[in-house]
Amino acid sequence: MAIHPDSHALLKAIPLVLGGVSVAVLDAAGSAVESFGTRLDDAEELRVDLPVGELLATVAPTAGTQALVRSLLTTVAERERLESDMESMNGSAMRLLEQVSMMGEALPRLSAGGNDTEIAALGLRACHRAAGVERVIFVAGDPQKEFCEVVVHDCGENKRLLRASAELEPMQPVTGLLKEILAAEGVLLRSVPAGEHLGEEGSVESLAERQVLGVPVTYGAGDKRVTLGALVLIDRATTLADEVDSLEVGTSELGNEEGQVAESFAAMLGAVLGARKVAELGKELAMAQTIQQQILPEGPVVLGGFDVAAGYFACGAVGGDYYDYVPLADGRTMVVVADVSGHNLASGMVMVGARAMLRTLAVVNSGPEQVFTQIAKLMYQDLTRTERFLTAAAIALRPNSRTVDHVSAGHNDLMVYRARTDSVDRLESEDVILGFLPDPEYTSRQLDLEPGDCILLYTDGIPEATDHTGEMYGEDRLALLFAQLATNRSAQRILDGILQELDIFRLGQEEMDDVTAVVIRCTEGAKVQ
Repeated sequence: MAIHPDSHALLKAIPLVLGGVSVAVLDAAGSAVESFGTRLDDAEELRVDLPVGELLATVAPTAGTQALVRSLLTTVAERERLESDMESMNGSAMRLLEQVSMMGEALPRLSAGGNDTEIAALGLRACHRAAGVERVIFVAGDPQKEFCEVVVHDCGENKRLLRASAELEPMQPVTGLLKEILAAEGVLLRSVPAGEHLGEEGSVESLAERQVLGVPVTYGAGDKRVTLGALVLIDRATTLADEVDSLEVGTSELGNEEGQVAESFAAMLGAVLGARKVAELGKELAMAQTIQQQILPEGPVVLGGFDVAAGYFACGAVGGDYYDYVPLADGRTMVVVADVSGHNLASGMVMVGARAMLRTLAVVNSGPEQVFTQIAKLMYQDLTRTERFLTAAAIALRPNSRTVDHVSAGHNDLMVYRARTDSVDRLESEDVILGFLPDPEYTSRQLDLEPGDCILLYTDGIPEATDHTGEMYGEDRLALLFAQLATNRSAQRILDGILQELDIFRLGQEEMDDVTAVVIRCTEGAKVQ
């Protein structure tokens, strides 16, 4: 069996442009007549029937291009079915042949586009020709946003406006028909009521005289499917001479054929734009990881009379936890642990800003409570605007002194192991989280330590860790463990023991939050002052 050269060219181009994809043409017996690309063992199979035989594509689970490949195979199969029955070919079928050819030409060009706007323009230009419509518009955005942006508005060679007053606003509110298209699972078609128009002036749908056809542009599949925008087709193309006649006989309506074209080009745009965004995000995450690692201390702090150990483990590429050893203006060292809500790129960047501000304020302030009070005021607007909040706790240590100051901004309990009684005291935070009030005042509490006493600062990634049943580790369990480990052990051994027990408790469960802990042990060198 043989397939048409145009279909052959498109099938051959698919593996070249889309990584992790292979395509094969099977005969009626299921044997491969021709294949393109390398088949992967763990790939997902997509099958589309041909008049004789079928098309088989294998797509890597991580490729995120299943919808695009299925659409392309369906288009090729439709073209082959039309080719097998040339006697019944009509004008619509001839256009479909042209569409297949245009898709085959457009796919490599899209992948070679310099930026998102150029890629969208290439795709819309080809879609405009293939669908035979007055206008094609690509809008970037998703249903959850308040506004989205018109990236490309393609009118082809026909630059005339059907209504002279019609203008397209570059920023579109995500309401009405546009919101429906962005949230749709497939093609959405709306007709303009006689003598009326759709939407508000300046909206995408307001440009239509007869019909609007829209399809979401997405990337990925299932629960990982992301909406990137919408592809909107406006009115079937007509000339000034035949416009009235075509309206009377109903020949200018958009239908299934245009819907298939729109879905194919939307899938192409989604695959290419989505892959670019993933690549760009990967670069941003790598940069954020580097920045975040750079803001953490290079090694343990050395303080006479104290043994200090710390550990930080992000549950994702970039976390929202932070610890630091910050010099205060009076010569003390402030040991800080903080946690921004969330554990993504935005949380990590908020923490980077908080760290810079905290270090700047510590240089001119002698007390940790003063630093917390000022940073709360300065960061309130930023935290409110980004819908984030920040908890933090700090211990101010003076070399060889058994007296320390403690301040907490809505953070987890401070745990203090007392060697004399072999027990753990838990001190709850008495002050609010950072970002909750615009002008809070923080106070510090003084603690007197003895040799062998230990302090544990930690983030909620430890007590909120869960086992296979969903049970949380909890602060009670952590306090008991801390008491067991603190006797005659170094700060590092205590920390290692906590993390080891946490791993055993989770039994391989996925980490849902960042984990940070600092252990401070009072040694024999510390004196009462």
